[in-house]
Amino acid sequence: MRRDVLKNRIFSRRALFLGAGQSALAGILTLRLSYLQLWKHEEYSIKSDSNSIKPLIKPAPRGAILDRNGLQLTRNDGSFRLMMYLDRKRKPDLVIEKLADILDLGAENREIFLAKIKNAKRKSVVSLIDNLGWDDLARIETHSHILPGVAIESGIIRRYPYPSETAHLIGYVSLPSEKEIDDNELNLFLHPAFRVGKSGIEKSFDEALRGKYGVKYVEVDVHEVPIRTLSTRESEEGSRINLTIDFELQKFTTERIKNDVASVVVMDVKSGEILTFCSSPAFDPNRFVEGISKEYWKELNDDMRKPLSNKPLSALYPPGSIFKLMVAMAGLENGFNPATRVHCDGNFHFGKRNFHCWKEGGHGSLDLVGGIMNSCNVYFFTLANQIGYKKFTEMARLFGYGEKMDISLYGSKSGLVPSDEWKRKTFNQSWVGGDTLNIAIGQGSILATPLQMAVVTARIANGGVPIKPYLVRNHNIHQQFDGLKDQPLVKPAHMKLIHEGMYRVMNEPGGTAYGKRIAVKGYEMSGKTGTSQVISKREKEMTAAENKASANHAIFTGFAPSHDPKYAISAVVEHGKSGSGAAAPIAKDVMMMVQGLKTSNN
Repeated sequence: MRRDVLKNRIFSRRALFLGAGQSALAGILTLRLSYLQLWKHEEYSIKSDSNSIKPLIKPAPRGAILDRNGLQLTRNDGSFRLMMYLDRKRKPDLVIEKLADILDLGAENREIFLAKIKNAKRKSVVSLIDNLGWDDLARIETHSHILPGVAIESGIIRRYPYPSETAHLIGYVSLPSEKEIDDNELNLFLHPAFRVGKSGIEKSFDEALRGKYGVKYVEVDVHEVPIRTLSTRESEEGSRINLTIDFELQKFTTERIKNDVASVVVMDVKSGEILTFCSSPAFDPNRFVEGISKEYWKELNDDMRKPLSNKPLSALYPPGSIFKLMVAMAGLENGFNPATRVHCDGNFHFGKRNFHCWKEGGHGSLDLVGGIMNSCNVYFFTLANQIGYKKFTEMARLFGYGEKMDISLYGSKSGLVPSDEWKRKTFNQSWVGGDTLNIAIGQGSILATPLQMAVVTARIANGGVPIKPYLVRNHNIHQQFDGLKDQPLVKPAHMKLIHEGMYRVMNEPGGTAYGKRIAVKGYEMSGKTGTSQVISKREKEMTAAENKASANHAIFTGFAPSHDPKYAISAVVEHGKSGSGAAAPIAKDVMMMVQGLKTSNN
């Protein structure tokens, strides 16, 4: 009996200790839960949300680029992107295999997808297809349950509705390079939909065109693939860029030179506005936006006509006979009598060499205006030899040769106006008389861009006012010059003689471009033809194929109307043989168009 009582006491004591322990543990658990629920609720709620809610950067629509009349030259189209969210635990090659089967993709496309994933590096998401078609979208949505990490997102894609007309002018956008990503701390550069300007206006005004990015907060699953959008802070569209370009004239000019390797620049001679800026052949900037294919890139680079070259801005040519105008002005400004007559028999003897005029048999006796009208080499050999090369090269620099033209586009070249110092530094040789004669007719080592030729011609047309060319009307990038307030570069009487010679080139029988004149009273054009020598060999020393590949470049510069100049033009046709035969007809048609004498339909 006593033994039973003792057992009960021991059991009761143990039960008491056990119950107390359980109560203590329950109390501690209750206190901990209360602490977490009451005091730590907000902190852990935020941590929980951070695992299921992700902020996604939303690139802004790029600003529009418009012509002078408000026509939109760029477009932001809606698109659907096929996105893949990367996960270390997931094998992307297996997902790509399934995706390729669903979309009926070949081995090449599969390799492209895998390359994009491999090159993603720091990115957590990569865009596999930037512009997904409706059929493919439906297929992916139907099979979404077997495509982990794959999602479809709506977005915008940059488009260029007039690729041929604006490729070199507006340029294009594309994916940022690794260097651009490294140089920028903004996570926006890692977004698969983000694009940066790579050339043209798109590059020059990239930051302004980007706008302000937005943020989208989305709920994600365990694989961090978005399930639904919770809230959005909208992005702000980029700035608009208003150009000086007249698109109708641009379109007409592009069509006019589409079969040539050529460039055309048209300027307002009083304001400096560029109305037309054409380079042929062109390329399709739309094919760069989503990442250019190897085939198209090879096609562009293998094309001997260099479609990627922005010819008005960066192609360099000896200016040929249009440079004779600089020699004429330098002579007038340094006391040369324009009435002095020079006899041309087709040859100019200098030392032991004989320099030829382009016209076999010569032009006979000419004064300065006649020398310009007939583009007589012997006349300008004589004048240049008399005044010396320093006088006319100084005049050339004054009017814009050798000047790097800033028109808000990258890649502008300054060309070359040679000198004795330059020749000594480059060839370790001193300047000789033959150099003076070659440069006087725009041959030899002197080089200029079509844009420079247009600027020089505009400054001649407006009486010698040093206007600056510009392409963008807003953003306060360029100062607009008031021609009435700027001091002319030469005396008005001297410029009048230059104008007279250029008028006769076009409008008097015997002028080198008389057959290409604008025969409408009040709309006449004045101009100067030029032939840019490619090589010095005679045609008879070469094969027919070599002759074609090395034919001289054709150049023409001019202004209209002759009595009250408003527009200046430069036209260059590579291997066009002669300025009067190839470049002047283009200039005539374009100048008729800009003056309202021709429409795009006739």
